[in-house]
Amino acid sequence: MTDKAQIAGTPSTLVRGIGLDTRKEAVFRMAFRMNRKANYRFLEADDRQAPDVAIADLDSPDGLAEADKFRKENPEIPLLATTVVPNNFPQFVTLTKPIRMETLFPALEQLLQPSPTTRESPVQQPSEPVGQVLNSAAATPEKISTSVQQPAPVLEREKPSFDPNQIDYFDPEQGLLALVQRAIRDQISVGIVDRRNGRLLWRIIPEQEKVDASVSMEEAQAIFREGEENLILRDGASFTDNDSVHSLTLTEYLWQIHAIAADGRLSKKIPLNRPVKLRRWPNLTRLYPLPEALRLAAFLARSPASPALTIRMLQVHSQALFNFLAAADALQLLEYSPVSGMASEPAIPSSTLAEAQRPSPAKRGFLGRLLSKIAGL
Repeated sequence: MTDKAQIAGTPSTLVRGIGLDTRKEAVFRMAFRMNRKANYRFLEADDRQAPDVAIADLDSPDGLAEADKFRKENPEIPLLATTVVPNNFPQFVTLTKPIRMETLFPALEQLLQPSPTTRESPVQQPSEPVGQVLNSAAATPEKISTSVQQPAPVLEREKPSFDPNQIDYFDPEQGLLALVQRAIRDQISVGIVDRRNGRLLWRIIPEQEKVDASVSMEEAQAIFREGEENLILRDGASFTDNDSVHSLTLTEYLWQIHAIAADGRLSKKIPLNRPVKLRRWPNLTRLYPLPEALRLAAFLARSPASPALTIRMLQVHSQALFNFLAAADALQLLEYSPVSGMASEPAIPSSTLAEAQRPSPAKRGFLGRLLSKIAGL
C-alpha cells in the first residue's frame, strides 16, 4: 500500500530515505499521510526516480557515510539529517531527535524553497522559529558557519482559535452510532442504507470482525453532513454490480465512523474540563489518518489532560482533537479521570463487568427483533 497523500491537484514531493530502518521509515510514512498541506511521497528502495529531498539518519550504523556519499553524488538535492547530537554535524541541515511533526514539515518546506538570492519576496519571520534548522538548503561550505549562527526562517504557523463557549456537541450513545455498537456487541449482521436511493453503504459482519464498504472516507463525510436521518439499518440489503466494495476491520470502521460523525464536535461523554488519558496507543499505521493524531496520541498517552488543556498545550484545532477523541473512545481507548473535588465511582470487578456485558441468548434475540423492527421504519 502506497503512502501517497490524498491532496487533489498537488504534485508529489519525492523523498529518499538514507540510513533509515523499516520502523523509522514507517514513522515518516505515517507522518506524511497525516500531513494535509503538502503531498510527500516516500520512494521505495528500488525506485530509481530522482528525489526532491532526502532524509538521513546520521545515528544509524551507515547513516553518516551514506549521507556524505549522497551529498557528493547529488549536490543539488537538499538533504535533511536527523540526529541526537546536531552540533557534531555542522555540515548538514539537522533536526534534533525525537522528531516532531511541527518541526519536521517547516524544515522540509524551508529546504525546498528557492535560494534567497532568487526568491522574489522574503519569507516572514516566525514568532516561534524552528531551532533545529541549522542551515539553509542552498548553503555551501563557505556559508555554513554563518547559517549555523543565523537559523533559516520558516513560515509562521497559524495558531488555532478556541472559544469554550462556542462548542458543538454530539451524542455517540444515540441514533445510528448507538444502533451500530449494539449490533456489533450482539453479533448481528446489518447493513447501513441511504434511504433516499436505497444504496447499501456498509455491511457490518461482526462474526467475521469485518465491514464491507462501498463508500470512501470522503464520501461518508459528505453523507453524514447531509443528515444522519437519511441513514437506516436494514437486513438483507446487498451491493450492486456497479459498487466498488472494499473491506475494513471492525476496529478500522469504528475509528472512521465515529470521527466522521463527530465532524469537529465534542462527544457528550467527554466534558471539556474532565481529564482523559489514552489506555494505549491506537495502531495509527493501520487506521485512517486523522489530523494531529500522532501528536495527540503521544500527549494523551503520557498523562491525563482535559480537552481544554490539550488544546492550549498543543495549540491544535479543537475540531482535530474532538474527532480524535471520538474515534479513540469508540475503540475503548480512553480512560476517564474524576474531576477535581468529585468522588470517583467505585471500581467494578472485571469479572462482574464482563458477565454484565455478556448478552444472554434471550436478550440477544430481543435485540435482534428490535433491530429488525427498526430496519422496517
